[in-house]
Amino acid sequence: MTVDSVQAKKKNNLAISADDVASYLRENPDFFTDRDSLLAEMTVPHESGKAISLLERQVKILRERSIESRHTLNSLLENARYNDQLFSVTRHLILSLLEEDTLSQLTHVTESNLMTQPGIDACRLIVLDERQAAADLQNRFPAAMRSRSVITQVIDKSGSQFLFPEASATIRSVALCPVIHHNSLLAVLVIGNHAQDYFSDELDTLFLDFIREVLASLIDRLQRTTPRK
Repeated sequence: MTVDSVQAKKKNNLAISADDVASYLRENPDFFTDRDSLLAEMTVPHESGKAISLLERQVKILRERSIESRHTLNSLLENARYNDQLFSVTRHLILSLLEEDTLSQLTHVTESNLMTQPGIDACRLIVLDERQAAADLQNRFPAAMRSRSVITQVIDKSGSQFLFPEASATIRSVALCPVIHHNSLLAVLVIGNHAQDYFSDELDTLFLDFIREVLASLIDRLQRTTPRK
């Protein structure tokens, strides 16, 4: 809304709406320049019920936006630190895996490395090179045997003892990560936590997806190159 349109409404005795005023001020942001007395007289409601000046309101809004910006920046920095740590862990694990030439060594390196990470109270790489291992997993965790992606679930004491027979305490939640190569299920990487709600559907699986792809390639290579007894 322009000055002319406002004056035209006045001339024709037409009411000027709040939207008209808002539109005019938006198009004329310098309206209050040299109108300090008018600006000081204007007030807006406050949460406490007490009216405050427009300037106080502006300061409050700018302060809130500044706080929000700082929170956003802190969140970005925290994510950057987390991703940097994740990259370091992944790099170290993969370089270690590439040095191994047997499935037992591969399994040991995977489990020992992942066990050092926060949030992982138990870890086990179950290689399905024996028919019995596949049958046991199928009976206990059929969803993991059918899935092509990481699944999370709560387990009871019996499930904890089956997956982690050497764990010192009961594991309550797990992430089951199928290790698949050319549509063949070669292994299941299982990580667990003592807390029942630690591994949930909201779990970010990017790191685990990458690790299981690497494991799939290495396990397939070792199974093809290692003579069967």
